[in-house]
Amino acid sequence: MNDRTDANLFRALPIFRDCDIVPLQILAFTAEHQEFAAGEEIFAQGKKTRAAYLVQAGQVRLIASGEDIGIAEPGALLGEIGMIGSGTYSITAIAMDMVSTLRISRELFLKVVREYPEFGKMVIRNLGDRLDASVRELDAVRIMLNRSRNFSDL
Repeated sequence: MNDRTDANLFRALPIFRDCDIVPLQILAFTAEHQEFAAGEEIFAQGKKTRAAYLVQAGQVRLIASGEDIGIAEPGALLGEIGMIGSGTYSITAIAMDMVSTLRISRELFLKVVREYPEFGKMVIRNLGDRLDASVRELDAVRIMLNRSRNFSDL
């Protein structure tokens, strides 16, 4: 893929929506291209976050607490919190076939944010919006659980 195509992959993601294309092009140009063979681990649940991975090609199996939770396809951003803070990955990501990614390290992301502060503000705002939506969804589940007498009521 070329940098313009990669920048458009970034722009299609909710956390980068409405962001200026220039910082996205810089991310696309400077991100590390990595390939993973079928069965190879991209990152593991509980391991320290160091980067996010934009899937360019292939499929990635997502596992949480030993259970399959889904498949990531091209255009998916995995481990995005790794770009902005320290912590641990909440899932394990394993290549199902040959997978090509762009690895966006925390250092790279923060360097682009220092050069383009408005870009950083937009990303943080979009992440905050996603977090707020997740909290609302969890609140709805909590209310439903509180109202039910047992799990068969759900």
